[in-house]
Amino acid sequence: MAPVSFSFPPRPVVIREVWQHNLEEEFHLIKIAAMTHHMVSIDTEFPGVVYRPANVDKRCLGKLPPVMNYQIMKENVNATKIIQLGLALCDDLGNLPNFGSMSQYVWQFNFSDFDVYTDLQNTDSIDLLKRQGIDFDRNLEEGIDSAHFAALMAKSGLLFNPNGSDFAWVTFHGSYDLAHLMKILNRDKRLPNDLPKFMCMVCIVFGRKVFDMKNMMKFCDGLYGGLENLSNTLGVQRVAGKCHLTMQTFRRLLDIYFKQKSESGLRHNGHLLARFQCVLHGLEPNNYFDQFNGRSLIAA
Repeated sequence: MAPVSFSFPPRPVVIREVWQHNLEEEFHLIKIAAMTHHMVSIDTEFPGVVYRPANVDKRCLGKLPPVMNYQIMKENVNATKIIQLGLALCDDLGNLPNFGSMSQYVWQFNFSDFDVYTDLQNTDSIDLLKRQGIDFDRNLEEGIDSAHFAALMAKSGLLFNPNGSDFAWVTFHGSYDLAHLMKILNRDKRLPNDLPKFMCMVCIVFGRKVFDMKNMMKFCDGLYGGLENLSNTLGVQRVAGKCHLTMQTFRRLLDIYFKQKSESGLRHNGHLLARFQCVLHGLEPNNYFDQFNGRSLIAA
């Protein structure tokens, strides 16, 4: 008689909404999860791009040199306030934390910093966030003080690891996400003046294992577009939030494209996975010292 095998359905993924009243409780769970779940993905919501370069055609914005891209990002992040942050963690097998329950979990942090009535914003971006369900009034009343979040995040075990190898951070076109997080970790101080200092700060805060899929997919045949298009191409379904989709899509990207093993590590078409560490789309290091040419920024 053949052995009987049982197949259990996957645990549902639940988004844990975090407000000021349950912030410390949720960070306690995150510290527990961080002991065994060493891949991290984040995404942020913010009031959109409020400054763009003067005298540059919109069709050329995707072709600007890294130094100029950084100046644009820096001015926008310095001028705006974070609204939401999504956080997902998984272990070596791709499992999310379940804490002994029948569900798996990701987190969504809702901040009180942004005032939709008075703060600088891109109205199109705000309208989109409203349609996606963000309640700006509730954020103001019940949202998280970013200084409180920063203090707990710094003690979570996810950041400032001295050997830089404990955690891998995964993003998609993640420069704004990382910059907004670093800004609040630095008590709302302005970002570094130049790109090399910013990237040095990224490595100090997050370690060297920071991956941006928007950069990686340029070296993978047949991949293009945004996160939704990439996930569809790789056969990944959206289940619970952008941070979870980013995590699952990254793992599928590795499974499909980075299967070649060598003494130096995983590779695809001769490209070592390690070469993509700490390289953010639009801020690629090969052109750090391109001239900015003194272009000014104007309101978007």
